[in-house]
Amino acid sequence: DKKTATILKKAKKIKMLITDVDGVLTDATMNFITNPQKELLEVKKFCAYDGLACHMLRDGGIKSAIITGGNAPATEKRAASLGMDFLYYNYLSKGPALQDILKKTGLKAEEIAYIGDDFIDMPVLLEVGLACAVKTSIPEVKKIVHYVTKKEGGRGAFREVTELLL
Repeated sequence: DKKTATILKKAKKIKMLITDVDGVLTDATMNFITNPQKELLEVKKFCAYDGLACHMLRDGGIKSAIITGGNAPATEKRAASLGMDFLYYNYLSKGPALQDILKKTGLKAEEIAYIGDDFIDMPVLLEVGLACAVKTSIPEVKKIVHYVTKKEGGRGAFREVTELLL
């Protein structure tokens, strides 16, 4: 159909996939534990399918990045273990992070795909070449994107977008 053809045409131009974390790479559940020093630590549950997708992207010549409003150390460890090219955390306003990525890479906005799920993702989703939302996104996000995944956040949605790009 025409919509699928348009999405695939946009996907062919993509040179970097950027994602949010909570609600996209995770199921948006916030889990906390207390360590022996009585410090409260956030625990994140990531999907192995999404992890392999980062390696698939790199093998396909596509860069990857995270822009998140959160600041959990688990996100930093996950991004490093997957060899992601950029990590921006504590960015409740995500536009400046996108602009920094464009400046550092020399890419154009139409060469970027972004996966989001909530209000703070909307400015970036409106700017990139391929805007994606996970199945579990808020309705306002689903209305403005090019593609909505069949998979839920934290359950392979990042992998689904990766396969679309490759």
